[in-house]
Amino acid sequence: MNRRGRKIYRTRTGNRKRRTQKFFKVLFTIIILAALVFIGYSVGQPIYKYFSERSERGSGEETVPWTPPVMPDDTEDTDSASDDPDETSESSDKTNGEASISFSAYQLPETALVSDADLRNALESAKDSGYTAVVVTMKAKGGKIYYKTTSQMALSAEGAAAGDMYAGQIAAMIRNAGFIPIAKINLLEDHNLYGEYKTGAYRFEGSTSTWLDNAASSGGKPWLSPFDTDTQSYAAYLSNEISGAGFDSVIFDGIVFPPFRNSDLNYIGAVVKDPNKYKSLISIADIAAKAAEANNTSVIVTVSAGEVLSGTSDLFKPAELTVKTVSAEYFPGELENTALINGEEIALSELTAYERAKVVFSEIKRLAGEDITIVPALRQTDFSQADFSDTISAFMDLGFDSYIILG
Repeated sequence: MNRRGRKIYRTRTGNRKRRTQKFFKVLFTIIILAALVFIGYSVGQPIYKYFSERSERGSGEETVPWTPPVMPDDTEDTDSASDDPDETSESSDKTNGEASISFSAYQLPETALVSDADLRNALESAKDSGYTAVVVTMKAKGGKIYYKTTSQMALSAEGAAAGDMYAGQIAAMIRNAGFIPIAKINLLEDHNLYGEYKTGAYRFEGSTSTWLDNAASSGGKPWLSPFDTDTQSYAAYLSNEISGAGFDSVIFDGIVFPPFRNSDLNYIGAVVKDPNKYKSLISIADIAAKAAEANNTSVIVTVSAGEVLSGTSDLFKPAELTVKTVSAEYFPGELENTALINGEEIALSELTAYERAKVVFSEIKRLAGEDITIVPALRQTDFSQADFSDTISAFMDLGFDSYIILG
């Protein structure tokens, strides 16, 4: 009988250990890979996004340099429009609202701010003329606003805000073209209908009815009143919004009363009959100026040279003006044939262009006194080329180091 031995089964301990180790190695590898994928996505996505956005911004700058919207209470980004530290330091030297920089400025036509392409073309044209500064009309006579404003009063008037560019973008484009940026704001020659109740307008005395400068059927228009607190707030708001956008100077224009008739004075009443009503013009100029000075922007107000000469300017009161730089707009065709110059009657119509400019602005300088700086302004289209050159020569000979050519 063949006796078989008892079968003994041995557990293959070594193989089981190896399988266990291999399993944990695979598991550990999977965990490591998952962690790397997670970390890579977390880190890589922002980097990818950064370079993608940077690329998009780079391609956009080829056509339109972009700046953030300018808010009325945000002045920290004023100098961000320029990358040149020298330009920034030049702007920061302005004090007390005075125009401390000398310039020969050209005022672009209002249509230059219709689009960035129009502004770019206008700036390109101005480069060949030798001017050091450019003036742009941000708020025009009549009330049209040629930039993107955040003013609720402006936005309440249908069609008033016509611009597609932010104020900071406009200032940056001018500076990048090599010019000193100067903004112009018409304060009171504004015929917009602001809101349901025509905010800021002259009223009939004792009534909420709006005064118009003619019968409504004949195209009569409202005007902003310097006596109205909404008008004053509006002037300060726009001044702050624009001066805080990187402009070196702001010119305040249209600080005038409407051409009142005697009947209008009776309709509106005591405020416009008061012989001291001119103080309201000085006051609103001061309100707008203080808003600009808060942004370290120099300030200029405009007057008519002819009215200064004839003594009929309501704003030109040198002893009372708080704004110390005045642009006198010189239109020879609007001058009287004769003028009383320092007590002597002079026939202006008999003088040459050089002589006339020298006589007129010598008298304006005398009337202004030592505390007021005069900046002449004129339209080249009012002169022949020879007379225009002679008039500029007269300004230089009188010691004026700044002047503005109106577009």
